[in-house]
Amino acid sequence: MPRIMAKAWGFGLAFIAAAMLALALRPDLRLAARAAWNDPRLLPAVADDARVHYEPEARVCAEAVAEIARRAIAQIESAHGRPFAQPPVIGVYASYENYASANAMGDSDIAAVTRAGAALLSPTLCGAERHRLESVLTHELSHVHLSGWRPLGAPRPPQWFTEGLAVMASNGGGAEGVGDDEAVQAIRDGYRVVLDGRRWIDFAGLGFEIEPPRDPTKNALTQRQRLAYRQAGLFVAWLRRRDDAAFLHLLRALEAGEAFEPSFEVAFGDDAQQLWRRFISDLSQSRRSDARD
Repeated sequence: MPRIMAKAWGFGLAFIAAAMLALALRPDLRLAARAAWNDPRLLPAVADDARVHYEPEARVCAEAVAEIARRAIAQIESAHGRPFAQPPVIGVYASYENYASANAMGDSDIAAVTRAGAALLSPTLCGAERHRLESVLTHELSHVHLSGWRPLGAPRPPQWFTEGLAVMASNGGGAEGVGDDEAVQAIRDGYRVVLDGRRWIDFAGLGFEIEPPRDPTKNALTQRQRLAYRQAGLFVAWLRRRDDAAFLHLLRALEAGEAFEPSFEVAFGDDAQQLWRRFISDLSQSRRSDARD
C-alpha cells in the first residue's frame, strides 16, 4: 500500500476511534446521534400531507394526524398571529424505542416532544391516550411555530412562558385533566407555580411556591406538571387579554431572537413578576366579588 494511502487509512481509523470514544464518554452525544438516525424527516410522508411522517406501523394513526393537523395548524397561526415560518414537520411513531431515540432524551414515557423544529408524537397518542391526540399535537405545534421563526442560538424564553403559550394556544393541550377552576383555586390557596428562568424542558415539572397536595388516585408527577402548565397558561391568557398588541409585540421580539426579560418589559412596561402578582391580586378580588354575590 502506498505510504500516502496508508496514512489516509490510519487517519480514518483514528477519526473513527475518536468518534467512538467521544460517544462512549458523552451520553448526550449518543442521544443526539440516535435522534439524528430516527429523525422523522427520514420516514415516509402521508400521501395527502407531506408534513406528516410516520413509521409504517403507524400509517392509520398518521392519516388521522394529517386530518387533525389542518385544524391545529390554523389554530396555532391564529393564536400566534402569523403563519409558520416553514411547513411544520410532524413525526408519528409506532415504536416506543424509536420514539425515545428520536426525542433525544431516551424517554418513551413523554407523550410528545418538539425537537429540531419537528413535533414528535409517542405511540401512546395512537393508543391509550388517543383522546389527547389533537390537544397535544396542537400544543406541540405552538412550540414548532415559535422555534421556527427564531434564529439558531437565540436565547430561549423561560419554560413557564413557552408552556403557558402552548397551553393557551391549544385550548388546554398539555394540561388535560386540570381545569381552569381547579388551577385558579390552587393559586388562591397558595399552590402557585414559580415563574423562574429555567430555559429548557424539565419534565419533573415547574416549581411551586408551596407544593400542592397529592391525590393518591392520580399520578403525582403528571398531575403536578399539568397543574403548573394550566396555571402558566392562565397567566399567559391573562396577559393577552390585558393587552393584545403588547402580547403580539412580545411574540415578534422573541421570534426575532431577542432575550425574554427585556422584551417583556418593553412590551408590557413592567416585568413578569410584577404582572404575575397583579394577576394573583385580580383572582383574589374576583373571589371576594363572588362571595358578595
